[in-house]
Amino acid sequence: MATYSLTLEGLTCNGCVNAVKTALNSLDGIESVEVTQQEAKITGDVEINNIIEAVENAGFEAIPK
Repeated sequence: MATYSLTLEGLTCNGCVNAVKTALNSLDGIESVEVTQQEAKITGDVEINNIIEAVENAGFEAIPK
């Protein structure tokens, strides 16, 4: 199991935060997700590329720390 930290860009409100949380929680292998307007912390058995793709598909940018 891995833990990832991402810098998030484009989130301006709680609706954005919830959209990213929903996108990340929909991935298989996710154990926990914490999202703020600036960053996300994810724990689980999932590839970082899949995490970034999920955030981008939600309409935002994710940059690994």
